[in-house]
Amino acid sequence: MYRGTILLALTSLVPAGAFAAPHVTKLLPQNAQVHCSPGAPCTQPTLDGWVPPLEYADGKKFPLQDYANGGPNGELFLFVGDNAVYTWDACNTGPKAAGIPSVQTNPCHSQSLFIGLRVPRPTTANGTVLNPSGLITIWLDAKRNDTLQQVAGANAPRDEDRRIQLRYSTGPSGLTTLSQAKGNGAGWSVLTGPNEAWATHAVVTTPSVEPGHVHIELEIKLRPGQAAAGASEPLSSAVRKLGLAINHEVFSVAGATQKVGGGRFPNTPNQAPADTLPTTWETLEFKEPTAIPLSFTMWNVGQMPDATVWVDDGGSGEIDTVAKKIFKKEIACISEIWMSHERGELIEQVNALRAAESLPPMQAVTELNDDVLQPPLESTGLVLLSSQQILEGGVHHFPSNMCTGADCLQAKGVLWARIATPAATTPVVTPDVTGAPRLGTGTDYGEFVDVFCTHVNAGENTPGPDTDAREDQLFDIKAYVQQVRKGGPLNANSFPYLLGDDDIFPKGTWPSGLDRPAFLLGDLNTLGPKATEDDNLFTPYKDMVGPSFLDISQRSEFEKANTLFSEARDLARTSSGADPMATGTWLTSACSDNVGNALGSKDRLDYVLVFPPAGDTADFPTFALRKEPTASVNPHFDPDSDVVEGSPPDELQQCLSDHAMVDVSVELARVKDAVKYNPAKEHRVEYSVKQVTDLETESGCCADWYTPRVMMSVNGLTLVNSYQSQMEGQTIYPNWFVRTGPGNPFVFPDLPAGFAGTASMTSAIWEWDHFGDDHYDSIPEGGSGTAVDEKDGHFTFFANTGLVLRVKGESNPNDWFTNVELLGSFMNGFEKGITVETEGEDTVTGNNARVRHYINVKELDAP
Repeated sequence: MYRGTILLALTSLVPAGAFAAPHVTKLLPQNAQVHCSPGAPCTQPTLDGWVPPLEYADGKKFPLQDYANGGPNGELFLFVGDNAVYTWDACNTGPKAAGIPSVQTNPCHSQSLFIGLRVPRPTTANGTVLNPSGLITIWLDAKRNDTLQQVAGANAPRDEDRRIQLRYSTGPSGLTTLSQAKGNGAGWSVLTGPNEAWATHAVVTTPSVEPGHVHIELEIKLRPGQAAAGASEPLSSAVRKLGLAINHEVFSVAGATQKVGGGRFPNTPNQAPADTLPTTWETLEFKEPTAIPLSFTMWNVGQMPDATVWVDDGGSGEIDTVAKKIFKKEIACISEIWMSHERGELIEQVNALRAAESLPPMQAVTELNDDVLQPPLESTGLVLLSSQQILEGGVHHFPSNMCTGADCLQAKGVLWARIATPAATTPVVTPDVTGAPRLGTGTDYGEFVDVFCTHVNAGENTPGPDTDAREDQLFDIKAYVQQVRKGGPLNANSFPYLLGDDDIFPKGTWPSGLDRPAFLLGDLNTLGPKATEDDNLFTPYKDMVGPSFLDISQRSEFEKANTLFSEARDLARTSSGADPMATGTWLTSACSDNVGNALGSKDRLDYVLVFPPAGDTADFPTFALRKEPTASVNPHFDPDSDVVEGSPPDELQQCLSDHAMVDVSVELARVKDAVKYNPAKEHRVEYSVKQVTDLETESGCCADWYTPRVMMSVNGLTLVNSYQSQMEGQTIYPNWFVRTGPGNPFVFPDLPAGFAGTASMTSAIWEWDHFGDDHYDSIPEGGSGTAVDEKDGHFTFFANTGLVLRVKGESNPNDWFTNVELLGSFMNGFEKGITVETEGEDTVTGNNARVRHYINVKELDAP
């Protein structure tokens, strides 16, 4: 999905019925001088009519949707080779990754646009594949900046622009024909000179190894060699932009019963590329892809329980001083806060400091309890804080036999938060029910990363019981991470994942996160190398990241083929400061402000690690790390304390903690676009309550939540699910849901192809109470005077437009259509769903909840 800045979004608010401003796709060209050499060859597509995705790993992948026929989805790949000085041995030599030839069949082709399409073939009633045929039209706007800046005459094809058409048929007498036309200021004219054509080659095949698809490849030279006055050379210009549109029209085939998918680019449901309107074409910018910045903080703060007064804290810091150091962080994993009330106090103080600076509150995953008989050490001691929205969360404890010594008094484990990236809330322009353009307020559930926060067994790093326990925990972390990233469930043992005592987790399942990196922050109590130190000198570390335990050291298939994105795994190994070795984190229990000069000699125990996208697949990940991270490791000191050291005596500040704080900044980039909503296809609709937080008290605990109804009405049928089992916690992740399709107590069908009605959804949030159960308020405004309209969130999905609205209520039929808040439209993407947080404002009872609602519309025949 394209997500621009708010300013760009606002500039595209055009009158209803007019063409919207063209979208932008940033496509980083493969540059031989920067990325490629004979010793480190690049992968470039081979024009042979076989489209393995990873040949295009330095490009980008887009889904194709046939909005007319509703046929199966296809795939489009785009790639640009930029530099003019490619040599024959600089790319496409192997072996590289799955599907890429190990023998070079294509020397480098510079300054070319490669287009690859994988399109489903038609079938008969018994499933026999037939030979397809079709027409592919490609439009090229060579002086794109003129079009974007509305230069006179640039609103129509001009002399430098080209329209290329490939007509193909397959089978025993298959053929392909190419034709090309140039702009004439109003439409298209035939070429008149021998050098006017943009050199183009095309190959179409139906590979025997993939009989269900036709593969189509084109190469278009972006330097046609015209005279300077009419130069049409996007890659050599300072603008470095190209207007591009593609339309694939499939022809009917005798005997076919299956609808056949065509497709177009841009993949916009309500606006096909227009033959003579370049403003309806996509803008390709040959520059680095849009960055999605993220920053992570790992800090062991050494806050020992009040009950163990004979054990010193790991430094002079207290909750208030810890809060002052972290309240402006983005994502922070804080360990060794063993007391429940101190974890709650930390969240309170952090958000008080943020409120004082007009910052939104941080959300948190942690353990809070109101059981006065529960020993304070029976917890992970962890708090995972995020200034971005937490979409899902959980707490996992290591099995009780995985510990040694004093660690067995604790219940160490892992916290998990699925965190929305900054791109998730970038406003998207959506026409509302009247056709007027508006900014959606929903969060894109597909824009997230999974973040894990842990603290493992302490003790020796030499082989023995301590390392055995630690290795068991590392293996358990890997199993838990895999189970979470694949979408659960977490409610039962599924070896190697083992359910821990008192685990907290969402019920059911959730969308997979295996298509993007995940991050592990933690005190791993394992000595690790710094900068360029040899891993072989740190055997426990090498084992930790290796296949037996965390299993993050191997390159994925995408990484083998790609030359543009980072392969980093250990993000805080090297300091971005003057001394790359200054990444030691264990400062010892007695330290002062002179320790900052000795980090290069200190042991490294605290980490920010990366689990890469699923590595055994030949497909693109959805996101990749855009560039190498920057990391800093810093001790923090208490200005109100002093320590006298040395001779002559020197008065120094005491360390707030016996561990240094680790900060890492990274950037993600989207390398695979999202499937857009196609009303011509069958869909499954799901509504669920993902998260409930009690706003009555900040750190008090804990409400006993349940719901008597999660409801959906579609096409005259209504389904109500009730979840009466109580879930205790200030914040819970219940995943109470209702959905169309199989598994329901009665037939509640999915939305048929071409369905033009609505799906209406609501839920109620209740807490069990000795003196009468409480119906919590979860919306900021009243409705039409009834309890449910004043307290519960109500939502309507409009199938013909893909719109999702939060609506007035249900007391009157029209309330389901009365707009309160526009969340977004699935025609803008939202491939894994839309979420929104609502908060109650009941000033009479104070029974208010913050609720995260989730709505997803899933295409059933999507690949």
